[in-house]
Amino acid sequence: MIRKINLSDFVVLIFIIITGVIIVLGKEKTEYFSMLVSARITALLIIFILIKLSTNNNNKLALFLWHFYPLLFMAYFYGETGYYNNTFSPDLDEIFIQLENSIFGSQPSLWFSLKYNSLWFNKLMFFSYFSFYLIIIIFPIILFFKKNTEFEKSFFIIIFSSYTYYLFFALFPVVGPQFYFPVEQVEISQPFFWGEIIKFIQDIGETPTGAFPSSHVGLSWIILLISVKTFKKLSLLIFPFALLICFSTVYIKAHYVVDVIGGLISAPILYLLGDKIYALYNKKSPYVLIN
Repeated sequence: MIRKINLSDFVVLIFIIITGVIIVLGKEKTEYFSMLVSARITALLIIFILIKLSTNNNNKLALFLWHFYPLLFMAYFYGETGYYNNTFSPDLDEIFIQLENSIFGSQPSLWFSLKYNSLWFNKLMFFSYFSFYLIIIIFPIILFFKKNTEFEKSFFIIIFSSYTYYLFFALFPVVGPQFYFPVEQVEISQPFFWGEIIKFIQDIGETPTGAFPSSHVGLSWIILLISVKTFKKLSLLIFPFALLICFSTVYIKAHYVVDVIGGLISAPILYLLGDKIYALYNKKSPYVLIN
C-alpha cells in the first residue's frame, strides 16, 4: 500500500526539525529540554502511524486524523515556543513599547479596556477573541466535508501560515503586554463564561511568546481570504469576527497594536506564498510515496 505525503505533513516535519535544532543549540538555557525532545519523537511516531493507517481508505477515522493532526498539533507547538524562544535573542518587547509610544503617545493595550469598560463591550471583546478558535477549527472541517476539491490547498495555506508564525516567534521573541507589564497593570474584569473560557485557554496553552505578529489576526484574515474564494457567503460571517479580533487582542492585553498591524500585513503575504508553494509542489512533485 502507498500513501501520498501531503504538503501539510512536510510543513509539520520541517517545523519539528528546525525547532529541534534550535532546542539542541540552546540546550543550556532551554526549559524542559527533555520534554521538548520527547515531544518531537512522539510527534514523529504519531505522524508515521497516521500515514500508515490512512493507506486503508476504509478507515475513515484514520483518514480524518491524518488530515487534521497538524491542526491538533498547533495547540501544543504554539505554547512550547515560549520555552526556547530566547535561544538567540532576549525578549524584544521594549522595542515595541517604544514604538507604540512614538506612534500613539501611550500604550493602547493598557488604556483600551479601562476606557471602554461597559459590560456589553467587555463581553463582545472576549467573545470576539474566543471566536478565533471557532473559526480556525470549524472552517477547515466545513471545507473538508463540503468542498473537498478546495480542502487540501486551503488547509495547507492555513497550516503553512500557522507554523511560519510559530517559527518566527521562536526566533524573534515578543511576549506581549499580558506577560511584560506588571500584573496590576494588565488585570481586566472577565465576564462570566467567555472570560472564564479565555482564561482557561490561556492557563493551559499560553506561555510568554507569540506576540508579534499577531497570529490570531493573521490567521483569521487568511481564513477570510480563503473563504472569499471557497465560500463567499461564509466570508460574510467571518469578516466581522476577523475585524473584531483585531480590537479584542489589544483589549484583553494579548497584543500591542503594532502586533495587529503586523498580522494584517503578514496575512496576504503568507496567503500568496502558501498558494504559490502549493501550485509549484503539485506541478513539479505531486507524489511522495511511503512503502
